[in-house]
Amino acid sequence: MGYAAIYIPEFPSLAWLRLEPSARPRAIAVVEGSAPLERIVSFNRASKELGLKHGMSKVQADTSGQILFHARSIAEEEAALDVVVEAAEAFSPRVQIIASPVNQYAKSKQPAAVLLLDQTGTEKLFGSARSFAEKLRKALHDLDFPSNVAVAPNAEASLLLARSYSGVTQVDQRDVQAKLAPLSLSMLRCEGAPLATLTRWGIRNLGELAALPETALVSRIGQQGRRLRRLALGVEDHLLVPEDPAFVLSDHVLLDTPLESMESLLFILSPMLEKLLKQAINHAYALRSVTTTLELEKRTPHQLEVRPAVPVQNKDLLLKLLNLKLQSDPPQAGILGVTLAAEPAVPQVSQRGLFQAQFPEPDKLDLLLARLKSIVGEANVGSPVLCNSHRDDEFRMGPFQPTAGGTERPPKSKTVRSTLRRFRPLQPARVVFRGAAPSLLFWNGERLELGDVTGPWQSSGYWWDGRQWEADEWDAIVAQPPQALRLRHEPKPGSWYVAGQYD
Repeated sequence: MGYAAIYIPEFPSLAWLRLEPSARPRAIAVVEGSAPLERIVSFNRASKELGLKHGMSKVQADTSGQILFHARSIAEEEAALDVVVEAAEAFSPRVQIIASPVNQYAKSKQPAAVLLLDQTGTEKLFGSARSFAEKLRKALHDLDFPSNVAVAPNAEASLLLARSYSGVTQVDQRDVQAKLAPLSLSMLRCEGAPLATLTRWGIRNLGELAALPETALVSRIGQQGRRLRRLALGVEDHLLVPEDPAFVLSDHVLLDTPLESMESLLFILSPMLEKLLKQAINHAYALRSVTTTLELEKRTPHQLEVRPAVPVQNKDLLLKLLNLKLQSDPPQAGILGVTLAAEPAVPQVSQRGLFQAQFPEPDKLDLLLARLKSIVGEANVGSPVLCNSHRDDEFRMGPFQPTAGGTERPPKSKTVRSTLRRFRPLQPARVVFRGAAPSLLFWNGERLELGDVTGPWQSSGYWWDGRQWEADEWDAIVAQPPQALRLRHEPKPGSWYVAGQYD
């Protein structure tokens, strides 16, 4: 049984440089806090050579004039950590996040991301333990996350080795203690009192700590001393709890200066969309919708959503839809940040019959719908959906969702029935009553005698939310010229209409 530990130092800097590769050759530093109390939390090697230290104020660090500063973004670090975890899961299904700059595990002074993998049973896929570590480190390096990877038979020992040795480290059971022995006592993660006591005793490395008798050590500093000694020996137990994160497609970019050009915004959206689409395809998904949230300067965030007719895996199509959406509803201020979230869905695949109508291509269909929405408005394009109401002709416009299956024709009815052909809009009329029923109808400049009249049928609704409506309807037979009409009376305005005609 073996464990692989991943240690990625200066993770906040790497999370930002992943989105700004042009800044890699420069000295950069990530700061947090409000001016003028901003502090350095992470930096790269070029900044370290200029004398930067963690906790240094931005004013002190800016004396050289050669450093590019970036405000810390937890959203950027969380998105970068998701990428690292996904890469690790390609090597082992059992992955645990031990530390990250977001949770500041064990009060770490240096922001770093630490992951633990169960390497057992991967020999047939990745070869020996060392080969496993080298391939894992290369995969992370290809994602622009230089890291230290250590493989050991003990989980805590692999974590110590990954924090202490650069590159790839692989040890077996015989060599664990010898590899841990020269490490400084400060590499152990614990409260300061036991380490201070050991330092006063003259203990400076893990080898000297492992040589102490366990019983005497426990009697002087308690059970914490036993745990520290077992860590130095490389035999301390660790229960690996695999992560089970929800599959969330999201990415975030924080901009240093307000963005006002549409071309520049699309230039930023393109790699973000490509990354989300790649993650979806790796999980055998397509994208059902893409939501873009723009953080604006001195304004509330501006949110846009594109929803193709069918789930797609085409980046160019989604980017065109976003472009059309931005043209019809542009932001009204400079853009300070961009968040892209996508909804995964199973790709729609079906085999059509030989004599069925050709299904429209998704890209052409979506572009047509997007252009129609930009012309007539978002609410005027879609598929009509009947509302749960007795009111005539009441419907709402829902999203257009075609299906790949054929449409079954309803069976033909052999019963002969009259069909009501409704008039849209309703045609105004005037009615004269004789008793309790209409007897005369004045419509289209004609005076019509009404014969048999049936009704009224009363209906109403929406009295509970202020949109109250009420209507009474009759079916009436006109003797000359012979015809059957549907009459409608709306009591509130006191209006009469001819609502339709029977065929």
